[in-house]
Amino acid sequence: MTPRNLILIVCLTLFLVGYVSYWAYNTLYFEPRQRLGEEIAKLSGEIKVGNERLAAMTQFSTQNRAYYFRSLPRIQNDALSLYSFWLLELLQHSGLEDNHVNNHPPSRLSFGADYRFSIHCTGSLSQLSLFLFEFYNALYLHRIVSLTLTPMENNAERLTLTMTVSALQLYQYQQHDPYPLWNQLPSGWTIPRLATNDFFGVYQVIAARNLLQTARGGIDRADYAVLTWIRKADEEVVFTIRTEESSIVVKLGDSIHIGSFSGKVVEILDHDVVLERGGERWLLTTGESLGEAFALPPEMRLQ
Repeated sequence: MTPRNLILIVCLTLFLVGYVSYWAYNTLYFEPRQRLGEEIAKLSGEIKVGNERLAAMTQFSTQNRAYYFRSLPRIQNDALSLYSFWLLELLQHSGLEDNHVNNHPPSRLSFGADYRFSIHCTGSLSQLSLFLFEFYNALYLHRIVSLTLTPMENNAERLTLTMTVSALQLYQYQQHDPYPLWNQLPSGWTIPRLATNDFFGVYQVIAARNLLQTARGGIDRADYAVLTWIRKADEEVVFTIRTEESSIVVKLGDSIHIGSFSGKVVEILDHDVVLERGGERWLLTTGESLGEAFALPPEMRLQ
């Protein structure tokens, strides 16, 4: 073997040894160590976040021990049955009718469980106001998630109510704490969450204003009360209720109450009448229904 070939073999051997050493260092030491460092950093971050959450929960628990007294019972079946029964009693106390309460399996949370209850009933706006007053005066950790009001077709003053209620059950703060209770609802005091406890003197005023007076179900007779005849000489007009095949004669100055429309005939023209309703003047032309009356500007007066 010539010296030149020997030098080439030695150089090649050294190159291979260097390459294998570099590969082994990266594959067996550097990269695993780097991945381990990243995992340690990730776990350290998660531990830090967990410790911060635990500290926040501990601080909340220490500063808000009263919340544990207000929690639903720790036993699931008792929480479902007792709170459902309380809701039914409150619905009956408020005067609501056709009451149905359904409960659902709780959703687990980091600090306890969220119980959902579905309520279906019927009643008036005044009865609903009393229910809401008593509901939010109760001490439980609960709230109304959704509430749907639908006027009944045969009686627009009564409503069909559908609502979803959420109530919380908290875990114990410490193992031997007496609260939350095992198998009974908390009782004995109320939460001052409302501006006043005087329902009949303050909150009943809300119910007295029928906010749903325009949301009437079924057929509104005013939409089918058509001005069919004008007798200007006799100062009277004739309305035909097309859904009933009946007629109503109204004289100048008389009040008219048909369906949701209440007003007074204040002017009779050749082909139109002017009605006064809610302090405004409305123009109605022969062949139109009361629901199609046109509101006149305040400065406009027909001659």
